[in-house]
Amino acid sequence: MLSHPLAEVRQIGERVKEVSKAETPTLVKYADVNAYMVETMKEIEELETGDWKVESGKWCSLIEYDKDGENKVLAAALYRFGEMSYENALDYVKSLNDKEYLAQTLLGKLDKFDVPLRELEYCNYTFDLIMDQGAYAEFKRHRMMSQTAQRLTTRLGFTTPRLITEAGFGSQYEAVMESAIQMYEKLYQFNPDVAQYIVPNGFNRRVLAQFNLREAFAFCQLRSAANAHFSIRRVAQKIYEEISSVHPLLAKYMKRHDETWQSVEENHFVKI
Repeated sequence: MLSHPLAEVRQIGERVKEVSKAETPTLVKYADVNAYMVETMKEIEELETGDWKVESGKWCSLIEYDKDGENKVLAAALYRFGEMSYENALDYVKSLNDKEYLAQTLLGKLDKFDVPLRELEYCNYTFDLIMDQGAYAEFKRHRMMSQTAQRLTTRLGFTTPRLITEAGFGSQYEAVMESAIQMYEKLYQFNPDVAQYIVPNGFNRRVLAQFNLREAFAFCQLRSAANAHFSIRRVAQKIYEEISSVHPLLAKYMKRHDETWQSVEENHFVKI
């Protein structure tokens, strides 16, 4: 907080440090402005990288995954409960013509609220995602993943929930969002970080996320549930679909709500 670009965040950080000194002085002994962080963030932001536009329809991209991930997970499970080396376990799994029984043994007894074994953590994925700020507020709560969010802007467009248009407020909503776009650009000239304050939650933002299969189980099952907000359900169902396309043997054991990301879009959005 002490190195944050916004003055009010730095002030809060100073206050937190002051209060903490009285109760936990050793924990904040070295808490101070980090010149490396401040200068590096500024220099990277000033680099010229050209103008890039969002590709139509590319809101959930699985940009990297462990192609041998399923074998590694199964091998790690055998390694844990056996006495062979990991190399031998991996060779054994790769030699199997049918790995279904092994997958069933590992995940078949999972119930809705069960947590899968930690060996699923040996399989990783990296996603480049675009979601509205409301969905991101839920997404960022998942701490068992690495997340790099871009600054919140109005430049990736906004979503229009179907409920708003059905209630007869579609035109007013569109007008307010267009007004926010204009005001954002004015404030951006003053300070891009300050400009984020006036961006409504319906606007999209981009985030890079890296996580393992165990976290994918937790995220997709929790955020695809019927009581989850439809914005994050759309993200969870799409991530599940992408993982299933590359690792169908293990992904099929995720316990999800019976819908697709396409049906979420159709039932809950007029515009995305």
